[in-house]
Amino acid sequence: MRIFLKNIFLLLIRIFSILIIYQLCRLLYFFYNINYFANINFVSYLKIIQGSIKFDISAVFYINSLVILFSLIPSNLIVKNWYKKFISFLFISCNFLGILVNIIDVFYYPFAKNRFTISFINEFSNEKSPLAFIIKFVLDYWYAVLLIPIVIFLLKHISKITTLKYNKIQITIPHFFIALTLAFSLLTLTVYGLRGSFIYKNRPITISNAGKYAKNPNEISLIINTPFSLIRTATIQDLDPKNFFSDEQLEKIYPVIKQYDSNKKPKKNVVIIILESMATEYYGVFNNYEGYTPFLDSLISQSYTSYNTFANGKKSIDAIPSILASIPAVKFHFTLSKYCTNNIQGIGNILQEQGYYTSFFHGAPNGSMGFESISTLCGMDHYYGMDDYGNNDDFDGLWGIWDHKFLNYYANQLNKMPEPFCSSIMTCSSHHPYIIPKEFKNKFKKGTWPMHECVQYTDYSLKLFFDSIKNNSWYNNTLFIITADHTNYAANKLYNTSTGIFRVPIIFFDPSNQDLKGISKKIVQHIDIMPSILGYIKYPEKYISFGSNVFANNEQDSYAINYHNGFQLISPNTLVQYNEQENKITGVFDFKKDTLLKNNIKNQSDSIAILENKIKGFIQQYNNRMIENNLIVK
Repeated sequence: MRIFLKNIFLLLIRIFSILIIYQLCRLLYFFYNINYFANINFVSYLKIIQGSIKFDISAVFYINSLVILFSLIPSNLIVKNWYKKFISFLFISCNFLGILVNIIDVFYYPFAKNRFTISFINEFSNEKSPLAFIIKFVLDYWYAVLLIPIVIFLLKHISKITTLKYNKIQITIPHFFIALTLAFSLLTLTVYGLRGSFIYKNRPITISNAGKYAKNPNEISLIINTPFSLIRTATIQDLDPKNFFSDEQLEKIYPVIKQYDSNKKPKKNVVIIILESMATEYYGVFNNYEGYTPFLDSLISQSYTSYNTFANGKKSIDAIPSILASIPAVKFHFTLSKYCTNNIQGIGNILQEQGYYTSFFHGAPNGSMGFESISTLCGMDHYYGMDDYGNNDDFDGLWGIWDHKFLNYYANQLNKMPEPFCSSIMTCSSHHPYIIPKEFKNKFKKGTWPMHECVQYTDYSLKLFFDSIKNNSWYNNTLFIITADHTNYAANKLYNTSTGIFRVPIIFFDPSNQDLKGISKKIVQHIDIMPSILGYIKYPEKYISFGSNVFANNEQDSYAINYHNGFQLISPNTLVQYNEQENKITGVFDFKKDTLLKNNIKNQSDSIAILENKIKGFIQQYNNRMIENNLIVK
């Protein structure tokens, strides 16, 4: 009997040791990304540790489920050398993977502003050379690789000192039943640990449960761990139907059926330029410093934009449906969900019916990031990628064709298109690993972060593009929209907040319209781009959009919806955060006065009911229309 108790004790030491390593990984995660957690002090970090325990226990129990199961078998197997080696192998290999993804995620966070989810794997599943990305990561973060032998050594040492030393065991019938009872009890406790609660009626904990211990959504990524995030997002989430409001109330609170009152047939060309990672932070015109986008700053002086423009997601795969179909990301990515098979009307579908030639360009290898299928869903009938470009000498070695080369190719293709056309391009170069073509070395200032040189290169590439097209006949009959897919690493603390991580430019430029100028303070979001285009070119038919026409709304009617470990709504003065699972507002911030979002005024604000209803209205429209496949006006 003593051997069985000793075996259980050693198993508990193994589990406890892994939990300690997870806390060390969390500490590394915190200090490496401390700019994103500037509001956390010693006391609040202790609360984060307190909240993290149940998430770590859940993940560690999942990862070690086979180790626990095989260790608790009431049999003489537990003293067999081959069996002990087998359990040791399971323990080392399974926990090595769990700790490895925690470590990798430390360095990934500045780019995603979140823990890894299963969508990260799905997002890169279409890449033709994933090994190149792995090699580049190893080269750039070699110091992280040095942690791997340390982790392996620790796991081997833990396994060695917790291996049962006995080689013989005598099992009697009473001992067997006692051991069986102990095993059953510990397995029961394991199930509770997996669920994160001893209350059976409670649902298993999810990522949103971490909000209980967080002052703002940024901290949720610190409270959970990467294996937990991967496990909880491994299955495609279903949406639940909502009935917050009657149909009549809903159409007043959050209308999605849009129409511009016009009898004219639209003829103006549309060009949508999506710049990789070119966040608002880099523009001088939006900030109190020189910036790194001299050409775009000059173009903005001839364009219409706002100081408050936001993405609806944090990844490229979120940006495409948001921009081209007015469908935002929520707690999952639309294009990776089962709802992507719904019938939708993207800008391409809508304008094809008006006789437009539609196209999408991306300088990466065809099929990369799934953009070919995403753009097709949005109605872009012709796709042009690296394979169509036809000159691999201009490949940057990792992502795609250099921006100045592919934008020149794009200009040549636009010259050949029949009018009217609606075309979109997404650039590649302003991205990690922050390299530019050799011929542009030393042309741009270095800045304080390697991305700054890449931003200047892409900005210059865009200048070359506009210089090459401005004398063409179709140029003055074209509305240009310029935006970024998402933000990047933020060197400015103002862009590390729950609003800052979504700040991307959204610029409307029509060279023939001198009245389309100025910088407003409206809230503008990616999902506003499609309805704004359709309103601007006077599209006459009804369509469904989760965004609004920025040219029709006044400032007080503007808002943005995005999802950052929970829904949040950005209004002209207030950020409201909403936990769908608990059905309540968790945070209210005056983001104009409180730029770093330090002061949650939820208990001091008595005027958030309208904004709360706006969030609930969005959720009801989104969920019910996705479930019912009701995204086209019938």
